[in-house]
Amino acid sequence: MKFSEMLSIPDYELKEPFYIEDIKWTSKHNWDLEDKSKRRDYIEIHDVTLRDGDQTPGSVFLEDERVRIADALAELKIPRIEAGMPVVSKVVENAMRRMVAKKYHHTKIFGFARALEKDVELCQDIGCDGVIVEYCVNPFTNKYAYQNTPKSIMDKLVSAISKAHEYGMYTVFMGWDWFRTPIEFTKPLMEELVQNVSLDGLAMVDTFGSATPDAVEEMFRLFKEGFPELRLEFHGHNDISCGVANCLAAVWGGAEVVHTAMNGLGDRCGNVPTEELAVLLEMHKGINTGLDLKQIAPTCELVSQISNVPFHDNKPVMGDRPYKVEAGILMDIAWKLNQNEDKKVTNFMISVDPKVVGREDEVNYVLGKNSGKKSVQLFLEKYNLEATDEQIDKILQLIIEEAMVRKGLVSESVFLKLVDKVINV
Repeated sequence: MKFSEMLSIPDYELKEPFYIEDIKWTSKHNWDLEDKSKRRDYIEIHDVTLRDGDQTPGSVFLEDERVRIADALAELKIPRIEAGMPVVSKVVENAMRRMVAKKYHHTKIFGFARALEKDVELCQDIGCDGVIVEYCVNPFTNKYAYQNTPKSIMDKLVSAISKAHEYGMYTVFMGWDWFRTPIEFTKPLMEELVQNVSLDGLAMVDTFGSATPDAVEEMFRLFKEGFPELRLEFHGHNDISCGVANCLAAVWGGAEVVHTAMNGLGDRCGNVPTEELAVLLEMHKGINTGLDLKQIAPTCELVSQISNVPFHDNKPVMGDRPYKVEAGILMDIAWKLNQNEDKKVTNFMISVDPKVVGREDEVNYVLGKNSGKKSVQLFLEKYNLEATDEQIDKILQLIIEEAMVRKGLVSESVFLKLVDKVINV
């Protein structure tokens, strides 16, 4: 049968997991079209706000502020906090000691160390649950910046990682600049490393944010096949706006842990935003992170205040614009669906309700050049005002003209003046 010969539009049931009334309406294809062999039930989030996020240009975290952020992350139920590189300063070290002393219920404290025994020893002395041992794997950088040889690289890694294992800390090797390094270099490096040390995890790092999702997924697939005993982790940056997508690709390739920072803090374009990835995994893919999503907004707001980095207006999850609607046609559809008792839909225009992440916002209707007749009607109802169809048309025209002059939105106080101008002529 041709499409045009159908007697009516076929219906489909709005139901979980893609639809929950007043909560979300996301794409059913996220479940229907996924490769079930790649599905994960749980992904662990390793938050780097206090270490990599601390490298945000112009941001400064004082000791007490670092502890306040850690407290908030623990309240959010972040499984692992990368609390800092203690060798950098006493501020970082002292804050980490205070975090460890708190014995957070759901959260482990990780230290960050160069491939040096003294760095690892300090993390152990602080009482860290785990340690990230980092070293550059790019052969070009190693040869011309560090004057390293393959042997000197291996010696450094074996020395530091062996020390961490000796102390009983959960140990992850973080190979930075991994995605600009030939596999012909990283694969034999890892083959020899696992023969010489006990290692819990491998974090592959897109340090300069240059990898694309297809490359990330394939990289993780190759190393998962080659090193099935290791928990693979992904640490990405957002320089080409692929951070969140790359995290998802890493998960499909076999990653069990992803590194993120609140509000996407970090060098240059920042790290993968913790809040954005958590909402994606939990609400749009049904993958458990263990996070208390209602703590996202208060944690983001605290970090924004302390870091002195405000949310940009159209930022997913925490910006103002995701929950602001100006287009009259969308208001009209949303109103009609909300009034339909048989097929009532309350969250037509947003994929996830702001209350899910602990925001107090409602979807905010605003007036501007994109407004329509339904926009005027809704605002008239809000103020218990009435107008004829002809008057509504005139009010709408005045709103559009006002928005063009102001090059922006029309406030409700101005709207009321325009209404008065038309109705009380």
